[in-house]
Amino acid sequence: MNMNRRTVGRNLAALAATACFGLAVWGAYISSMPEFRVYDGYWMILGAFVTTLVAAPLVWRWPRELSLVAIAAATVIGILAPLAISAARLQMPLRVRLLGSWVLGGADLVAPALIIGFMCLWFAVREYRPHGSRVAHGSSR
Repeated sequence: MNMNRRTVGRNLAALAATACFGLAVWGAYISSMPEFRVYDGYWMILGAFVTTLVAAPLVWRWPRELSLVAIAAATVIGILAPLAISAARLQMPLRVRLLGSWVLGGADLVAPALIIGFMCLWFAVREYRPHGSRVAHGSSR
């Protein structure tokens, strides 16, 4: 099997994304508090998944570097959105809700793992093309 450096790099990025997503799920599991109905980590995973799934087709044709920033921003928005909705529902200041999630809800582990995971996934699925290259996406040189 002939693998070039780009294929190896993409495979490593996919492996890193899988590890990060596993870490995020594990962090959500250990930080959930069912007795208080606190599932912040799971909500952050769901929010990041939905916003990134919506953003990916919109930025697919952008240059890889710019689209990577957009994917990271979409992931952060998706992580924060469920916490902001929860803060509004509970009539709690957003800063207090975010701090509580960071200290008790697992956001300190889940959020970075999700951001790094989605960025690695973007590296894995989005092939690098030099600016102005007209090579079809997915074909190898």
